[in-house]
Amino acid sequence: MDNQLLNNKTIELPVRFFRFFPGDAPHGETSKTLHLDPNHTILLLIDVYHAAEKPQARDLVHSQWDQEFWNIVDSCLVPLIGATRELNLPIIYISNSSPRIEINKSAFGQRLNESLGFDPTVDFQEPDVNPLEFDQGESVQLFIPTQIAPQPGDYFIRKHTYSGFFETRLDSLLRNLGAKTLICAGFAEDVCVLFTIADAVFRGYNTILVRDGTLAPELPDEINDFKQTKRMTTYIEGFLGPSTTSQDFIMAADQFLSG
Repeated sequence: MDNQLLNNKTIELPVRFFRFFPGDAPHGETSKTLHLDPNHTILLLIDVYHAAEKPQARDLVHSQWDQEFWNIVDSCLVPLIGATRELNLPIIYISNSSPRIEINKSAFGQRLNESLGFDPTVDFQEPDVNPLEFDQGESVQLFIPTQIAPQPGDYFIRKHTYSGFFETRLDSLLRNLGAKTLICAGFAEDVCVLFTIADAVFRGYNTILVRDGTLAPELPDEINDFKQTKRMTTYIEGFLGPSTTSQDFIMAADQFLSG
């Protein structure tokens, strides 16, 4: 794209936020249009791997949740990433990992074992890492679907807690890229997506959640309606930043490129 166009145009993106006031009769869902500078906007993809890829990990994920994961990958993330590439915006992948820091001796590691049912030093192994720095081995969970896998020129940041900012190079990368607005999608919404968005806001970045590009863990009696996902989207829209849809982003990108 002509750099002159980037200097003179903005991406006009419809977004939605939630107003919790007044207390007795909140204004609720509210829409507006943001004007994003493409020179300072990036796509942040958080834990977009298929955690139930291997048989030994499939009982960690509800089968209906897993089906919705693939629907989101194909119907939302593929076109979202495609539109981002058309705009020539930076794409950053953030993914869980297992650095050799004795995670299982930490409070965080205990939660993963006791509440989520897996050992991160096993499930988050990777075959192509330095064994002095990371737990090396055959991957159990960390499979990014080929249709949304990183491409040359993309960025990849490993994390080892829910937040993509905690003890990682993400903030340095964003500052070096001149990022101001982060378009955020990925899994899971009330864990890694939430903590990463919150830490981004605390560091002064504007965040926009792609609300059809995420999914929260669901209780079995609520999964038919994906109630926790809806609650978490409202929470994020109220306290951390607005949301958009993949289709709205794609339409905004098309308008920008054709204008």
